[in-house]
This record gives sequence, C-alpha cells and structure tokens, in this order.
Amino acid sequence: MKPILAPIFLALFTALAAPVLGQAAFTQAQMEAAPECAKGRDLKENTTELCSCKARGFDRFIWGTGPYSGHSDICTAARFAGIITKEDGGVIVAIGLAGQNEYTEGEANGIKGRRWGRYSNSFDVALAATFGGAPTGPVLACQAYSAASAPYTCSCPAGAGNTGSVWGEGPYTGDSDVCSAARHAGAVGEAGGVVQITAQPAQRSYTASKANGVTTNSWGPFDESFAVNGIKARANGAACKTMPNGADTHQCVCGPAKGAGLSVWGSHPYTADSDICTAARHAGVLSEAGGAVNVLRVRGLAAYAGSQANGVTTSNWQGFDSSIVFNGN
Repeated sequence: MKPILAPIFLALFTALAAPVLGQAAFTQAQMEAAPECAKGRDLKENTTELCSCKARGFDRFIWGTGPYSGHSDICTAARFAGIITKEDGGVIVAIGLAGQNEYTEGEANGIKGRRWGRYSNSFDVALAATFGGAPTGPVLACQAYSAASAPYTCSCPAGAGNTGSVWGEGPYTGDSDVCSAARHAGAVGEAGGVVQITAQPAQRSYTASKANGVTTNSWGPFDESFAVNGIKARANGAACKTMPNGADTHQCVCGPAKGAGLSVWGSHPYTADSDICTAARHAGVLSEAGGAVNVLRVRGLAAYAGSQANGVTTSNWQGFDSSIVFNGN
C-alpha cells in the first residue's frame, strides 16, 4: 500500500502545485518562430507543442482546471493558469496528456474553466523560456533540419534513426534525417535522447560511411549542412529516482530495466512521488536499455488510474498535489 505523506511533505507539494507552473527551456530561435496557439485537439500524449499567445487575445472556452480537455483553447488555459496575462501574452508550451474521464470546473484569473465529461485527450501548459547550455525541460521533437533556427536543440525518441536517409559522415546534407544522423554520429543510442543541431558550411561533396549501425550515402554539392551533438543530462548524468523536491523540471539517466520496476501511480500523468524510470518505461519514452529522460512537474489530479503498458503495470491512487509527465518526442 502506498505510504501516506507526512504533513510537511503535503504542504510542500501543495506549494508546488500553485497555478504558475515551471518553465520549459528552448532556444531563442525556437521561441521567435513559435506559431500561434490554437486548440489542443491535435496534442498527443507524451508530446509538447511550443506556441505563442498574442497580447490582448480573446478569452475562449476551456473545460477543466488543469489538465484541460483537448478541445479547450490553449491561450485561454494559459491565462487561466496564470503563466501569461492578457495584457502581455507570451510563448508557452502545451503538454499533451491522456484523456480524462471528467474535467472539473473552477475559476481563476477572471476566466472560468467549465465542467466536461470524458474526452479523448488532454493538455496542460507551462511557460517557455530560453536556456544556456543543456536544457532543463522538455524540448521539441527533431523534424527536418532548419537552417533558420540553428543552433537549436531537439529530441529523438527511442528507436528513432533506424530508417531515415542520411548523406555524408558529418557534416550531413541539410535534407538528411536528423535522428538518423544523430545515431550515425553517436550523439544518441537506441534509447534516443536530446541533441544539439548546428549549421555547417555547404560542402562540395559528402562521403558515405557506416557507424553505430547506420549506413550513410555519398552525395555531390549541397547548399546546406548540419552537425549533430548529444547533450548530456545535467548533474553529470545523475541517476533518476523520484522528482526532486522543489524542482519543476528535471533531467536524469535511467539504467537498464531490471524486473518489474518500482512503484508508480497513474497513467501519464503520474503522481510526483512515482519512480521516474518505471513511469518512463510505462509511458513509452524509455526502452529497456535505459537512457536520459526529461521530466516536468504539472498539477496534481483528483484521482490517478493505473494501467498496463510496455510491460509495466501502474497502480490507482486518490488525489495527489502534483504530477509528473515526460517529453519523449
């Protein structure tokens, strides 16, 4: 049975569950290129979306008080949460979560969150900020190389880089698959990870080679090139345990899976005192080989439903004051 937290820890978690969430870290180029936020319908579980909210934007409908139903307006949810104001707007991160059976009503910052029943997906919000060096929060999934955004940071999921085409041996042509290039360069392994992409001069030719299980192709002149480097977890690759007290974002490293894992409550989000590595395996952002994970603290839920996924079984639990989610893409 799950232990009951002492009052001092409950008080701490209550403080951490205040309306203003932690900041998620991105490059300045990503912040400037963020598209305008819409609704959260397309947000899938375990993904993040960087987007911007205009100053003096309109308040639209939202359902829930965090998490919010997928058909809620993202900017209105951010104003409800208090991470931006109508006067200033700002750049935020919408965090895709699992659908909930019920969304509670409430009012904050002059905005009403309405009651709703079951919905297929949910999201929560965090304030976006720039970082110097290694990221301390979720980063966007690696997609096609963007010379306009370089240098920038992105994330390759577990198993990525097995099928995409790559030309060169570093630097790579600008149309090469970023995660496949990252695997070839040794910047990430089978478990995926966070990489930094930097622009390189155009090359007259690109040489084929084989490294780390990836075979690249040769090519002639190409007008864009990039290099890819891995970003190590902060704190010298600190081993994951549970979410540190006082931390809104956390990056740590999980070793290879052993047995059934440790205790986890919920199904993304998970209670903040769940074992990070076991929860990450359940969420599908970590393979049995282990690797680095990025964890973000979000609001607590009134109830957590256990489930079975990826060889991990999690447990039910009643209300808890804060939750954890992962950026695995």
